[in-house]
Amino acid sequence: MERKTILTKSIRTFCIVVFIFQFYLLTKDYLQFNVRKETINYIDDVIEIPEVHIAIPYNRALDLDFVRINNKSNFDQACRAFFNRDNCDGFVANSGILIKWLGHALTLSDIEKYSYPTETFIEKIVWSESLEDPLETGKCKIIRKASSATMVLIIRCLNSLGLPLKVSRAKAVVFDSNILFHIRLNATVMLLKLIYPGKALVDDSTLHLVAAVNKGKQTSCAIRFTKHTENLLPPPYKTMCKNYDRRQTFEDCLNSHSIEQTGMLFPGTTVSFDKYSGEIRFNLPLHGNDSSLLEIYRQCQSVVTQQMCNMVRYSFAMSTSSQDIAKDQQEMRIFFTATSEPDSLTQSKPDFPLSDYLILSGSLFSTWFGISIMGQLLAANHLLCIAYNRKCTNAVDSKTSINVYQ
Repeated sequence: MERKTILTKSIRTFCIVVFIFQFYLLTKDYLQFNVRKETINYIDDVIEIPEVHIAIPYNRALDLDFVRINNKSNFDQACRAFFNRDNCDGFVANSGILIKWLGHALTLSDIEKYSYPTETFIEKIVWSESLEDPLETGKCKIIRKASSATMVLIIRCLNSLGLPLKVSRAKAVVFDSNILFHIRLNATVMLLKLIYPGKALVDDSTLHLVAAVNKGKQTSCAIRFTKHTENLLPPPYKTMCKNYDRRQTFEDCLNSHSIEQTGMLFPGTTVSFDKYSGEIRFNLPLHGNDSSLLEIYRQCQSVVTQQMCNMVRYSFAMSTSSQDIAKDQQEMRIFFTATSEPDSLTQSKPDFPLSDYLILSGSLFSTWFGISIMGQLLAANHLLCIAYNRKCTNAVDSKTSINVYQ
């Protein structure tokens, strides 16, 4: 009898130890929070209109004659700081050099005052959805922003929910020669990029298409694009994403620290005219003379190390063609066309979801201890029935006793 007891205890101990070890491995695997990525390629009938950023160099976006007359002292001061020269007349006449430091010589209010009106560059937008100009109906709007080297025109088309407007691929193919929308740009040089509203990547500033037009030429730029969306999982999963506008957070950090330390905006950022004081200007990137800008950049990079939970990037390409027009004229047309290349959606999913963990844990318990959920529920039901029957029997006996007494 004693040997049987010892053997029974040994078997129970062995089963419990093995169970604990397997449960530990199962839990450890779950708590790693690994993810797997699934990518779907698709071609949708509706295409979201991306946010179009068109950067025009200041030597083409400002009334230079007016600027030179009214801001000669600022010109000379910025030129001496940037080129270490006392006489800047030759540099002012050279547009290639002028573009490098013109934005640093002017305040935000000067840039807003001396820049040409938006209508000078873009009069209207033509799209395949209807004959109406979305600028007139309010479906699209053009926003002006300033950077240290260029005036930035942002074409933004949003619905009432703040999401990009959609155009029909079929309508573009059938009614408008595969063109989703197009604009006529009154500028000789432009840099262009596409972003999804509120989801610009930190390195989007380097993704530009460049086009130029000469006198007597009409340049047509055909731009085709595809959208690539990636959805990540927040902590505790290993993707460790965060819901925020990463690019805007980065630029706000740069400008905040730059203003605090130097009193000027960080070079290379893009700002609204009404966000900062009109008398502020962009800092000069003086190579080797000031390490504070480099320290600010590194500090702000550490703030935006987490990826966005929902990232959208565009891959785009541009083909250009030119034709002769009147010698004293020049024109640039930009066409955004539908492409047969698919968009993509990449989703991160738990490699070991909670549902799988609960199912495997239950199976592990049942394997080692013979615990059946159905059996436990039937046993509980049996006990409840017994208790209920006893209560009913006691009630009947009590009633019978009362009747007998009466």
